[in-house]
Amino acid sequence: MTPALSSMQRPVLDPIVLLGALLMMGNLGTVLHKSSRVYLFQQAQCFNYYRIHDATKIGANYRIEEALCKLPLVQSRLSMVDGADSFLQSLPPLLVLGVYKTLLERLGLRRLVVLSFCCSALAVLYSITAFWLHQVWTTQAALLSFLFDLVGGGDMVRITIVCTCIADVSPPEKLTNTYNYISGSYFIASLVGSTIGSLLLSNHVYLLNALSIFCYLATAYIATSIPAHYGRDDPKVEALESSYDDISSPVPPSMSSFERSTAKRHSISQLLISSWRSSYKSLLTLFSGPNPTFTVIILLLIYGIAVRIEVILPQYISLALGWPLATVNRAQALKALISAASLFALPSIRKRYLEPQFVTRGGSTAVDLFITQASLVANTIGIVALGFHAGAPFFILALCVYTSGTGLADSLTSYGTFMLPAGESLAEFYVRTGLVSTVGALIGGPLWSAALSFVLQSEWIPLGTPFWLCAGLFGLGCAGVVTLKSA
Repeated sequence: MTPALSSMQRPVLDPIVLLGALLMMGNLGTVLHKSSRVYLFQQAQCFNYYRIHDATKIGANYRIEEALCKLPLVQSRLSMVDGADSFLQSLPPLLVLGVYKTLLERLGLRRLVVLSFCCSALAVLYSITAFWLHQVWTTQAALLSFLFDLVGGGDMVRITIVCTCIADVSPPEKLTNTYNYISGSYFIASLVGSTIGSLLLSNHVYLLNALSIFCYLATAYIATSIPAHYGRDDPKVEALESSYDDISSPVPPSMSSFERSTAKRHSISQLLISSWRSSYKSLLTLFSGPNPTFTVIILLLIYGIAVRIEVILPQYISLALGWPLATVNRAQALKALISAASLFALPSIRKRYLEPQFVTRGGSTAVDLFITQASLVANTIGIVALGFHAGAPFFILALCVYTSGTGLADSLTSYGTFMLPAGESLAEFYVRTGLVSTVGALIGGPLWSAALSFVLQSEWIPLGTPFWLCAGLFGLGCAGVVTLKSA
């Protein structure tokens, strides 16, 4: 190629910037949809209630004033629906993460990410269609949107495979800072999505979801610029146009087209079966690794269960402060802003203050453990305070304290990456962290939703009880970090 032609080529984006942008854009699409999901489920439960008890409360376009939906019976049912939705949304990664791990090595990151974002767009389209129909079965139909993630994997699978590729291309000494910056960008997307949600939720909820679909499709288009070799075992492998050719075993050219097609389908089915077996085996051996990986996995499980208290946070804020859900989205935007600010500040704090202090006491891994412990302490104090009803200013302060503990997941994952035992690959570790986060979500979402539902049905249990119970789990996590420090 001549220098003139070479100079006319479009410059290639830095791989970390590209992959971080994908996570950021994808999270924006997710937040735009989720900022309205609780509201739409509440409208569906409210519609079913007043359809039987007082149909005059149902206004034009089947809309019901939000203040009329704060009845304990409606809110108790809403809490259980939120828990069921959280469980179902967390189920696909448990079933397809192993498949995606295998396909990542065969097909590369680009095709999997494009497929995943397209499936997420279809899931949102299906959900808002179900809500728009305003039928008795609307809630049950909308809950089935998780089926699209059985193909696309959903957020957890996307994050896991993209972070695996980021860990491959990032210098080891910069991995934690890389995660902090990417997570900070991720929360900026949450800030933007929650802010847009607060503006559009009350009167333009379907426009809000249309923006979510557009964001997913735009991100899928951007993902087509990912180099074909990202995520593959052999970086020099050529990008093939046929997806079947990447995953099928060699087929003699003398075969007929029918025989070749049959052989390829057989190869694909064998691949999927072996991948599901691998995922099942990984699940069975999830807690069988040596220390410190075992303790890291346990801590991620505890954190995964505890942090799912955020499933009930929008409903809880609305009930505790009497705010409409559109206003709650502003609190969620503030939460995202604090998270982003904390994560963007951490690399500078780490380099300027922490690393000089820990240079003779374990270096980078000791800093990771310190940040993990500090985050858990902030989570514990904040979550206890959130359980009290002392007015909006106190509540906002408690939310800020709780949210300042955002750096835990990145630091703990980075620590586990550095301390991998001999024989365990980076990809295997990230699959295990993805699986344990999924297990935590499967347990935590229904657990806290059931707790809030029980509290709403009770006449004497304080509304903040689930948050005080959650503080016990964060405290248990602090004890686990002490165990890692003493190892």
